[in-house]
Amino acid sequence: MARAFLNQPIKIDQRKQRSHAKLFDTLVQKYREGTDFKAIEIQQFCQDAGVSRATFYRHYQNLADVISVHFLIVINDFEQQIDALEQADFTHSSAIVVSEIEANLDLIRLVRWSGNQAEVQSILSGTAQQILILRDYPQARRQFISDFLGTMILKFAQEIVEAPEPIPTSQALELYRILIPHNL
Repeated sequence: MARAFLNQPIKIDQRKQRSHAKLFDTLVQKYREGTDFKAIEIQQFCQDAGVSRATFYRHYQNLADVISVHFLIVINDFEQQIDALEQADFTHSSAIVVSEIEANLDLIRLVRWSGNQAEVQSILSGTAQQILILRDYPQARRQFISDFLGTMILKFAQEIVEAPEPIPTSQALELYRILIPHNL
C-alpha cells in the first residue's frame, strides 16, 4: 500500500527565489532613488535587476505583482510562526504581526508607491478569511470581517511606516492591540 504524506515539504525552485529577490531589491532601490513607479520600464528594470524579461514575464504580469508575491512570502512566514506557537492567541499572534510589519517596512512603503493597495488589502483579507474559516466563524459575517481586518491591518502598517518619528515596538504593539478587534 502506498504511503500518503500529509505534510510534504514544498520543493521551491531556488532560481525563482533568487530572481524574485533580485527583482524585489531592485524595486526597493528604485523607490529609494525617488523613481516614479509608473515611469519604470520593464526592459530596463529587468536589466538593472540582472533578470531576463522572459523570466520576469514567466512569473509576473506586471511590476506590482512583484510586491504582491513578496506579501505572500511574508504571509507564509507569518503563518509558519503562528503554527510554531504553543498558544496561538491574540496576544502572541499580535506580537508576530507587529514584528512582521517592522521587518518589512520597505515592502509596506512600496504598496503606496506602486498604487497596489487594493491587491494587497485583498491578499490580507484572504488570509484573515482563512483564519476565520479555521475558527468556524459564522459564514454570514465572514466576508465583512475578513475585509475589515485586511483593510485595518494594511492601514495600521502604513501608519507605522509613515509616522514622523519611528514608533517603538512596545508602543506599536500596544496600539495594534487597541485598534484591531480581538474578540470577534
